[in-house]
Amino acid sequence: MRHPASLKELVSDSTIFLTGATGFVGGVLLERILTAASPPRRVCLLVRSRRGTDPRDRVKDIFSSQLFSDVQPSRLDLVQVMEGDVGEDGLGLSETDRKLLVSECTLVFHAAAFISFAARLDLAIRINLEGTRQVLNLAKKMANCKVMVYVSTAYANCTVRHAVVEEKLYPTPCDPIKFLEMVKNLSAEEVQQKTAELIGDHPNTYTFTKQMAEALLAKERGHLALSIVRPSIVLNTWKIPKRGWVDNVNNGACGFIAGVNKGIFRTVPSRPDGITDVIPADMVVSVILASALQAVRDPETLHIYHCTSGTENPVTWGRYCNAVVKAAQDHPCKRVLWYPEAKTRLSGFRNFIVIWVFQIIPAFFVDIFLLRGLKPTLYELQRKYARGCKYTAYFTIREWPFDTAKVSALASILPEEERRAYPFDPKLINWDDYLEGCVIGMRQYFHREPQNTTERARREMHRLRIIAAVTPFLSFFLLWGITSLFVCSSWVAAFVAGCIVLFLIWV
Repeated sequence: MRHPASLKELVSDSTIFLTGATGFVGGVLLERILTAASPPRRVCLLVRSRRGTDPRDRVKDIFSSQLFSDVQPSRLDLVQVMEGDVGEDGLGLSETDRKLLVSECTLVFHAAAFISFAARLDLAIRINLEGTRQVLNLAKKMANCKVMVYVSTAYANCTVRHAVVEEKLYPTPCDPIKFLEMVKNLSAEEVQQKTAELIGDHPNTYTFTKQMAEALLAKERGHLALSIVRPSIVLNTWKIPKRGWVDNVNNGACGFIAGVNKGIFRTVPSRPDGITDVIPADMVVSVILASALQAVRDPETLHIYHCTSGTENPVTWGRYCNAVVKAAQDHPCKRVLWYPEAKTRLSGFRNFIVIWVFQIIPAFFVDIFLLRGLKPTLYELQRKYARGCKYTAYFTIREWPFDTAKVSALASILPEEERRAYPFDPKLINWDDYLEGCVIGMRQYFHREPQNTTERARREMHRLRIIAAVTPFLSFFLLWGITSLFVCSSWVAAFVAGCIVLFLIWV
């Protein structure tokens, strides 16, 4: 049997089954498939209805976004929406759709996941573990399936400490098959009560269920060619199809950029010299496609690839914050609430002080002033950010050296033309330029602000810069006065107390 020599041959005239197309990485993957040099025969998307919106309408909304603005209408017609849900038995597919996939599908990409660090274990199991098993079982029944690619996370093995995390399977807290059988006999309340015991050393249910899903795939894949791709923190696209494209802020790194853009997020719980392992979404998609090609060529091997930047081209949290802040100041949004500033602070106490003094309390008064009895929005957003910092601190204050030997060698299987069209070498990234693109992209694609408003926004930013420069002095004298009146009578002691409080906040 002749194996495809390129991604063009792999995708050409194939029938592709894709889950997670309404998500960030899944959407970029769908765009790359539809703009491939040679088109597929059909792209089948598993999409669930959401808040009363029909799956087909959800896909129409996606196609109306700028991500798909360069896709030919004839290519969009290749997409077939299949109503279903990864969290349902049999993926919730109709019998007609199931028969079509079993008889025709050749490539499977499973990118759907429940990405929440605060998720209940029973929900994470149902989608991330049992849902993955359902996709695998369907793929094994497909008569012509060449490969299945599973999008995992580099942090599935975050329990590995003080050692290089290799591109291999690691032992799980328990056997995934036996684990699924066990939890079937437990109620949701019982699973919730036993969560800490069941997930072991994992910081949350997300990393636990992703690691268990990897083990399940390896154990039950049979003769199916399988590739597992482990991206780190996925950010805006680097270049393809557009610089800085992003459509949501579901992960903390994207949310931080959006918050800095509006001047409402000001602190990150981390060290300034700590490594933040971020990777552009288009590079993740390139690895997904290249890994599929390699797995088709070598179906007996279990292929695992890290899609990370920390060991090849590291960027520190300090540089990350500085680059984002500078870009937010140079390319300001409209209606910015405060002059964009942000720092890394390792101290949990100092982060707590900054979040409450400069984010939550001001947001409360802004909501009172602007909303006047309506549901508070900025205050709830700040509370959500505070909770997010709590859940993500495990990752922002730690570092993991990820081995990338296999993914580095993966580029060699692609023809020269496709290496340029599907780049995934993180050493190509200029971080200051890339993060500036992330800020601009967040402004254009997420905040949906046209470029012609920039000059007006810059004038407003100049006014905020002056206010921000004066505020520390006003804050100091206010704290000094309050301390003198209510805490201690000595003006010297009050002066010292004011200095200490300001130091804790501003440094």
